[in-house]
Amino acid sequence: MVQKDKGHLLFSIDLEDVRDQVPGGSKYREAVPANTHQYLGFLQRHQAKGTFFVVGKVARKYPSLIREIIAEGHEIGCHSDRHIQLTRQTPSEFSEDLKRNLDALHEVGMVELIGDRAPTFSLTEKTRWAYQHLAENGFKYSSSVLPAPNPLYGWKEFGRKPRTIQGIYEIPITLHELPFLRIPLAGGVYFRVIPGFLVNYSARVAVSKGRPITTYLHPYDIDTDQEHFMHPDLDNKKHLNYLMYINRSRVFKKLEKLMRICQPVTYKEYFLEKTETIQ
Repeated sequence: MVQKDKGHLLFSIDLEDVRDQVPGGSKYREAVPANTHQYLGFLQRHQAKGTFFVVGKVARKYPSLIREIIAEGHEIGCHSDRHIQLTRQTPSEFSEDLKRNLDALHEVGMVELIGDRAPTFSLTEKTRWAYQHLAENGFKYSSSVLPAPNPLYGWKEFGRKPRTIQGIYEIPITLHELPFLRIPLAGGVYFRVIPGFLVNYSARVAVSKGRPITTYLHPYDIDTDQEHFMHPDLDNKKHLNYLMYINRSRVFKKLEKLMRICQPVTYKEYFLEKTETIQ
């Protein structure tokens, strides 16, 4: 249970191998297991649980790692089978990809899978057909919407509050509360780049309004030894790629300060609490 004076910090890792998304990626250093163990150690030290949205290819590559995550009591969610954005798939292709993702996670021992995250938050007004397929495959919630204009994907009309669409409870990514910062509050490169005092300010405001603080981090977000290469989905823009590498050593310290404001819970815990309230 979350303390009354604290909000919900929905702690999540998008468990993907960025090497799979770049040309010649296999020549770079393997880092997913080591970085994942850092996250697991951090959660264990703080007696917290998180949600790991896992790509099917990663589950097949590192089955023992996924079993370890499960054994430590963390939630497992789906993050597509090969990290292909919804806009690059037809509805039937998405359904098949989702089933392959489910099969991979069931194979490593996960029994109940109720949460999904679309790659690159590519669930938008144009791809909302995905909700029907999620419901048909037994999912209960999604955290796949970035409710603001964005260079990659955004659904600005969605709104900041979670809501149910076609039987799926969508938990949108939490945005900064400042009008000049319509960007994710505690996710990936945004979390690393934006100064901590602004992150914490927006978190306090969001908590005061009863909103959850959603997070999304990747194995590479804490990898200070990663080789420099062009990350995917950046249109080969060097200035954006530069941002992918800065402040990686500060992630855990910033998370600890954020945890003074809101208490870590899994997405499943939050979903169950909120849907019980609704019922």
